[in-house]
Amino acid sequence: MQKTIKIKQIDAFTNKPFTGNPAGVVTEASSLSDAQMLAIANEMNLSETAFVLPSDKADFRIRWFTTEKEVLFCGHATLATLHALAEESKFSMTEDTEYHFIVEALVGLLAVRVKKDKGKISAVIKAPAINLIEENLDIVELASALGLEKEEIISDLPIMRDTTVDYIFVPVRNLKTLNKVQYNYSHLKALGENILVKGFSIFTTDTYESDSDVHSRFFSPYYDVIEDPVTGSANAPIAVYLWKNNLIKGELPLVIKAEQGDILRRKGRLGVRLYKDAERFIQAELIGEAVTVLVGEILYSLV
Repeated sequence: MQKTIKIKQIDAFTNKPFTGNPAGVVTEASSLSDAQMLAIANEMNLSETAFVLPSDKADFRIRWFTTEKEVLFCGHATLATLHALAEESKFSMTEDTEYHFIVEALVGLLAVRVKKDKGKISAVIKAPAINLIEENLDIVELASALGLEKEEIISDLPIMRDTTVDYIFVPVRNLKTLNKVQYNYSHLKALGENILVKGFSIFTTDTYESDSDVHSRFFSPYYDVIEDPVTGSANAPIAVYLWKNNLIKGELPLVIKAEQGDILRRKGRLGVRLYKDAERFIQAELIGEAVTVLVGEILYSLV
């Protein structure tokens, strides 16, 4: 017997359709196997598709799949999921107020807040713990893989790795340099495999909008994501990088405005709130909106 399951496509880190980062969302995925979830993600052909499942540890569980494999954490697809759940009044989100949930994920338990206000939905997502360490890389090889000259990577700032998601963060001089990046997929994939890195975030403090703090691009051959339009899981560590390296000033807590996606004509904007917890560790929250652009059903009996 043929089965169907409801699915949405939602643009995250934007409030305008056809901008930001599109994610697939299945809000009731308990009937799906791992293979079916991966096949659906492959069919959607987006950077990530999210699946909501029951949890005995939290209010609900989210799993994220690229076309190739499951990922530890995905910021934009989490935002898209929270938007979809609020839109459908799931988990008793029927009134205009703020709701608090704990989400089970591969990376651990995540605290999230969802606000409904006269048809507008916004969310705040506590990012996984961020642990930035300096990464000793061959700058010539890295620049070559990115299609840059080594002088276009800022040498007096460190290249750093977030050991939670295993991304590295590479500062470049300006938007002109960022626009110039045309990376070699096989070269960057081999470099990533060599140093056990899953993603490369290239960023600059040169921005399109005067009130923004950073603009970035994100590449992940490991996850078969050629380029992600707006990456929550990378922008949280970028904000910590900026603060640790004195590229933004001020006492915590503070909010930075991050840009991404303009180069792909998928303009996205998000806030990243940095604060210190009770143990004085730096934490980050992703702040954003999303918009639903497609609602449909997938047939999956043959998956």
